[in-house]
Amino acid sequence: MFPITYYEQHAARLAEQYESLAFEEVHANLVDLLPAPGATVLDVGAGSGRDAAWFAAQGYDVVAVEPSDAMLAQARSRHPSSRIRWLSDDLPDLANVRRLGLRFDFILLSAVWMHVPPAARQRALRKLATLLAPQGRIAISLRLGTPDDERAMHPVSLPELASLARQFGLRTVHVSDSRDRLGRTEVWWTNVVLGLPDDGLGALPLLRHLILVDEKSSTYKIALLRVLARIADSAAGLARHEAESVVVPLGLVALFWLRMFKPLIEHSLPQMPAGRPAFVTDNFTSLFAVTAVELRIGSVFRDRTAKHLHQSLSEIAQVIRNMPANYLRWPASDKPIFEVTRRRQIPTPSPLQIDDIFLWSLGDFRIPLDIWQALTHYNVWIEPVLVAEWVRLIDAYCNDGRPDIRTLAHVLLAWVDPARDTGFARAAVERLRAAGKPVYCVWTGARLRDEYDVDHCFPFAAWPCGDAWNLMPAARQVNNQKSNRLVTQAALERAGDAIGAWWQDAFLSQGDGQRRQFFLEASQTLPLLVADPGTEDVIDAMKVHRIRLEKDQGLRAWEPGGVVKRSRAVVDSPV
Repeated sequence: MFPITYYEQHAARLAEQYESLAFEEVHANLVDLLPAPGATVLDVGAGSGRDAAWFAAQGYDVVAVEPSDAMLAQARSRHPSSRIRWLSDDLPDLANVRRLGLRFDFILLSAVWMHVPPAARQRALRKLATLLAPQGRIAISLRLGTPDDERAMHPVSLPELASLARQFGLRTVHVSDSRDRLGRTEVWWTNVVLGLPDDGLGALPLLRHLILVDEKSSTYKIALLRVLARIADSAAGLARHEAESVVVPLGLVALFWLRMFKPLIEHSLPQMPAGRPAFVTDNFTSLFAVTAVELRIGSVFRDRTAKHLHQSLSEIAQVIRNMPANYLRWPASDKPIFEVTRRRQIPTPSPLQIDDIFLWSLGDFRIPLDIWQALTHYNVWIEPVLVAEWVRLIDAYCNDGRPDIRTLAHVLLAWVDPARDTGFARAAVERLRAAGKPVYCVWTGARLRDEYDVDHCFPFAAWPCGDAWNLMPAARQVNNQKSNRLVTQAALERAGDAIGAWWQDAFLSQGDGQRRQFFLEASQTLPLLVADPGTEDVIDAMKVHRIRLEKDQGLRAWEPGGVVKRSRAVVDSPV
């Protein structure tokens, strides 16, 4: 993969050049980011062995990889050390390194990435990610400026590397720029350190192992993990918490499975090397006319569609229990990680409403607490890795020569969130105003005139949720200021009464059906702690969820200004 010929021909001269600089000169930005001595280091593209020797002298155990035999000979002769294992190998596969069976606390690619062709970089970074130990880091230097035509260099950029990193659950830990230490004014460097988010409990390394390393004969394991990630992110309100685990409705797991696989099956994308998935039955295919958005909490189905849906979910639940939930196991153990308990199938309700009672009727799905917490707090990193691996498997299984199969798979695997439609809430505003009832900006208390917005309390761009409880009337200028920022806890506290009054007038007073739908949606998406919630309980749950969004996604805070204190006379005045 590397332009070895140049290095073979000029090994001695290049080694002298590299050795003229000390490790601390070249990698001053890394010193404070290294693990403690005693850790295991992989030096990819070790060159003259300068960096490997420095690590060894500091007490690290080093595997130094170099594809050029001549450069490898230079390194061995210059830096003999019992702490260094010299190895001939190259990217993107690093086949010899992988045969060692080691995991590395730190991986260094110094002046290497520009030699990896762009088409091979995704594969290369995937291999590197699978070699990382828990809490491990990868340091990559990007050469920018004029390329050296003799050494077959390719353009590199920080955005490209960061985008690839996200596919494998890596986050950017450090970025710094530096001048060229050999004095070349036409060359400069961007130094990037990537790392795995650490939950401190071992669940993230386990998930990474299951996603990237664990043997797979179909997409089932990846699908189940992504289903659980989606539930943790968007339907955590239905979970029941136990001392060491979290239990979610088996029907919800099956429902999300159906939503994910439906477009893939409709477009004939393979989910295994050969054959048809066991859950693709007549009941499954009879649901092709049902859209993914309809397969959500609160939807109602009747007659044959209800029967097909009920039976398909039951069949999917059986496949999940027998296949991925059974074969996703603890490392070096035959014990499954997840526990599935099925219940005797009830007669199909008429009509069938997808609610908590129906979803629990199919059974329980028990998730270890540490894994649930990792899925909840680190979904922003975990889900892109799951999608990338699912796409990779589909591409590997597809042998019909279709072009752009990866692009199509990515499109079809996009989770179909509810459309950003605030129309029904705006209709409620207009209905109230037509009836002579004033409507107020929930954030400032100012009475709304013709220029107003209805928008999401929690930014839709960060957390797509179009449920009624998340839609708030606001003065247009105030809403423009809020934009995609997260309302502060203090502002949410102050607005509690106004929000409750808005919900009551707009939704809860419009009949039992709309009231039930409102609380069904809130119970799915928010951490409600009571069986029969009221508006105060929903607002309390919003405060908890707001903390989660702030901590997990780092959203910018927004504090409304110009709060108006309304008198009773103003509240009751006609439009």
